[in-house]
Amino acid sequence: MSKVSNYSRRRESAQSEGGADYAAKREELIRIAARLFKQQGYQATKLADIAREAGMDRATVYYYVGSKEEFFRATVEGVLDANMAEAQKLLDDDSLSWLERLHAIYIRLMVSYEENYPATFVYIQEQMHQVGADETPWAQEIMKKTRAFDKTLLSFIRESIASGDLRATIPPRLVENALFGMLNWTHRWFTPGGPMTGLEVAEAFWSIFIDGMRAPREA
Repeated sequence: MSKVSNYSRRRESAQSEGGADYAAKREELIRIAARLFKQQGYQATKLADIAREAGMDRATVYYYVGSKEEFFRATVEGVLDANMAEAQKLLDDDSLSWLERLHAIYIRLMVSYEENYPATFVYIQEQMHQVGADETPWAQEIMKKTRAFDKTLLSFIRESIASGDLRATIPPRLVENALFGMLNWTHRWFTPGGPMTGLEVAEAFWSIFIDGMRAPREA
């Protein structure tokens, strides 16, 4: 039996037992992988790179994670699910106006980018190249979730327009691309601990957006 196969059996056993030390080391490896995916790109990063950064040999990595693809999945999936859950909570909250809900999810997303750095940025960078081209059930499920999340964001914008809080002269999809495009572009320059927090960046972007998009009030 090969060394990798042996690690595979040991990995399955360790994951089922759920030891704290094992879980902590696996999370550390996932963080290392996320950082390298962000720095080098998913395609350019090799499993050997992750192992070297972690100070272990490549075969030992298999004790914790089965493949580079599994690293990628673990990096992005939890963050996407958390943001979708937050959007659904806002969707169901009738105490807020639609514009307040749009503002809340916008701020939450940028704060999430900071709290989960660089996991979300990895997904933003790679979703068109890696997930979009992947036909595995997992990739298709991720794309399904992404489309559902996009639909929710678009509904916030459409309802804000319908309620008279945002201008009706600009198509909702263009509004979405402009507003959330500002957030998504931060993967090129934002890092935690910089001159502005994620919250400050989001509020600054929001002020730029809302000053141009707010519907004029009748005299």
